[in-house]
Amino acid sequence: MSRITTPLSDTEIRKSKIKDKTYKLSDGQSLYLVVKDNGTKFFRYDYTFQNKRKSMSFGIYPDLSLKEARIKREETKKLLLQGIDPIEYKNNNISTLSSTFQVITKNWLTKMQSEWEPITHRKTTTRLEQHAYPLIGHINIKDITRLDILKIIDHMQKQNIFDSTSRILNCIERIYKYAVTYGLVEHNIIGEMDKRNVLRRKDVVHVPALTQEDDIRELMKDIQSYGQAYNADISTIYALRLAPFVFLRPFNLRNLEWSEINFDEELIEIPAEKMKMHEDFILPLSKQALEIINQIKPYSLGRSKLVFPSPTSNLKPLSENTLNHALMKLGYKNTMTSHGFRSMFSTTANRHKIKQSFDSDVIEACLAHAEKNKVRAAYDRTDVMKYFEEKKKLVQWWGEWLT
Repeated sequence: MSRITTPLSDTEIRKSKIKDKTYKLSDGQSLYLVVKDNGTKFFRYDYTFQNKRKSMSFGIYPDLSLKEARIKREETKKLLLQGIDPIEYKNNNISTLSSTFQVITKNWLTKMQSEWEPITHRKTTTRLEQHAYPLIGHINIKDITRLDILKIIDHMQKQNIFDSTSRILNCIERIYKYAVTYGLVEHNIIGEMDKRNVLRRKDVVHVPALTQEDDIRELMKDIQSYGQAYNADISTIYALRLAPFVFLRPFNLRNLEWSEINFDEELIEIPAEKMKMHEDFILPLSKQALEIINQIKPYSLGRSKLVFPSPTSNLKPLSENTLNHALMKLGYKNTMTSHGFRSMFSTTANRHKIKQSFDSDVIEACLAHAEKNKVRAAYDRTDVMKYFEEKKKLVQWWGEWLT
């Protein structure tokens, strides 16, 4: 793995002390916290425009938080990609900043904080930060067009993000209603859109997966040799090794955080907001899975909150295609994908369930599948530890079966 700058934390910033001369702390990707000898702290971003090195201030800490500074960094990068000098853009738009989509949205989110549950507010804020702000956050709401909104939806659907597209479209419509109410914009452009033609459903595709024992045995050997056969980064090597043992959805594996791994209880605990079914999920870890996780520890623990950070930035996870490309290199094009590990586990466990006395509900619970019986699910509100001991037995059997 290439050398990665350790990102700043709010604790580190708060504890940064005044020195005899000005110094800076790097957050990575050209973002710095400058600590002056008079105690002032502010964020600065260095960039190159038309072959000239430039630097701009984002704002004083703590008036501007670390999270907000990182958002500004991403917005500035997008301006540079469009051939726009961020400093000139800032100077030309200073009078309209209070009417940008991001500023208006933040005011609306503040207003909604008293009406929503904390988890709803957090999830809505995250969706907007991830999908709306990068494309329209810096634009005056009066200048946003329907085409700009369609670009957000199109960008999400190209990433196979379907569940959240209708939610974010409805959310943006509510923001426009708020803006119309307070005279910040004349029309609600979302209300005039035909949402049914904009939103599309995810096509049901049967994911390629190996389910025959001999094929699986050969795959496990190939995965073990991947790091020696190819010049791959550490995250890819160990994410590929762990995938068969935990059979998480690819998103949850790529975005797995160290805080979600409980070494004392030997389990993974993923919060509801990161799960497809929007429910907290706990998966016991086999001894084999724990061994792999402990092997990646020296490379990413302490450097990133992510277990498998991207080789280019410890703030980002591995890209969604990384493990699929690795499997293709191993010769499994059109026969195995990263999502296929789930089918591999499910098919094999169900094949052995009578002999091993496995319950179908336990197998489904390990995969974080929703209860198929909707009436039963409506009345079943048992805690997240349901079937824990049964799942523990099953995943340990699976770990031993794979090895």
